[in-house]
Amino acid sequence: MGLKHAPSSMNRRRFLTTAVATGTATAVAGCLASAAPSPPDLPTDQLDADGWELVEEEEEEAFSESFGGVELTATATTKVYEHAPLREDLAEKTLGEVSEAPVSFFASRITFDPDLTDIPGGVGSDQILDEVETNVRSTLEMQMAENGVEEIEEEGTGTLAVDSGEEARRTDLAGIVPFQPVSFPVSNGDPVTLETDGIAVAGRAAVWMGDESVLVGGGAFPAENVDMAIDEELSSAISVSIDVDLGLEPERYESDLLELVAAIE
Repeated sequence: MGLKHAPSSMNRRRFLTTAVATGTATAVAGCLASAAPSPPDLPTDQLDADGWELVEEEEEEAFSESFGGVELTATATTKVYEHAPLREDLAEKTLGEVSEAPVSFFASRITFDPDLTDIPGGVGSDQILDEVETNVRSTLEMQMAENGVEEIEEEGTGTLAVDSGEEARRTDLAGIVPFQPVSFPVSNGDPVTLETDGIAVAGRAAVWMGDESVLVGGGAFPAENVDMAIDEELSSAISVSIDVDLGLEPERYESDLLELVAAIE
């Protein structure tokens, strides 16, 4: 079975508006006017310097529901980035087998009308966070799958300290991108075949209350390096050796991603 590529760029990039709209509200109440959307504030200089490309920016009314007797309308504004240099490097090093590498970062601000402070006793805030967290996890899993990631599982949950001082709810996912064995023709001999389980991929998602809004951030990245060697005896006089090292740096990718997430405001 070969590598499964994402069916389309648009499907790959639809992150948080789908997540919020598909489960946060138990009763959607028609087309109410949403509050003026407020995009998340991001460290754009760092994103540009590190080679991240903005591939999608979307705003959408997410839901309308009554909390504490107040009709609450939510609007989500989402930005999705892909890391072009790493994606292109992986495609080149894997001879095109991994051409749609899941190397992504996304951020969303969910704003409310009226703002959450106007709801009596703060009713609804915990419920909103619960539902957003659940649906963001499901949406991230879906997006990883559309990038060819299989066997996706929840690796753990916890918290992430963000730059504003809040504690975000964190969810970690894990999966793998498989690809076919690669064969190298050898003169006067059988092909030499390189087999590997594929490239491990990690997903990270965080959700927290911001300034009268809900903030969401996360992404996906290669979770392990592929470093291996094979030796084949083609005859009593001929042997070949193939070394493979993709040069992946999972710890750095995770640190960079979580730093970006923590900086969302």
